[in-house]
Amino acid sequence: MDLPASPPRGHGRDHAWNTIFQEATIRLVHGWLRKLRVPERDRSDLAQSVFLAAVESFPSYDPSRGSPGRWLNGITMHVAGHHADKASHRREVLTDPGELRAADDSPSATELLLAEERRSLLSNLVLELPIELRSLLIQHDLHGVPMSEVAALWSLPVSTAYKRRSLAIARAQAVLVKHLAAERNGPPAPVARECGTE
Repeated sequence: MDLPASPPRGHGRDHAWNTIFQEATIRLVHGWLRKLRVPERDRSDLAQSVFLAAVESFPSYDPSRGSPGRWLNGITMHVAGHHADKASHRREVLTDPGELRAADDSPSATELLLAEERRSLLSNLVLELPIELRSLLIQHDLHGVPMSEVAALWSLPVSTAYKRRSLAIARAQAVLVKHLAAERNGPPAPVARECGTE
């Protein structure tokens, strides 16, 4: 783009045109950019953008609306604001995925799957318990009902309710051991029948 050979006509506009391109004004624009927290590495480029915008929009400048400095300050704020929005000026920080996992306390998909398998196994184990032990274990350990309330529901002393809970846990462990042994050994082999007459 070619710069205008001479400033536009008008006394206030002549003064404004000459004021804009003085060394003091250039330092002033750099200072404004610094106060707007534009990184030092970008200030010279943005100052050029400010002056280019000033030249392009000078025909619409009206000296009666404000001083050239105020007008140039508005352009500077506009250019600096758009500079911060540009994706090319945003800094992305590369992070090790392990660090992201450490910062995120939520369980992984594997942990969620294992937890669901444990819940399913425990549910099956509890279903094999007698109803009194199953109910006590579910009320206290699953639903968090205080043992004193569970004991009152069953008309038991609290110590007896705790003993039944211990018994329920021991029986659930025994059922678990039985299931694990069955998994380890595999399903029982089918019994072969002899063909023949009976």
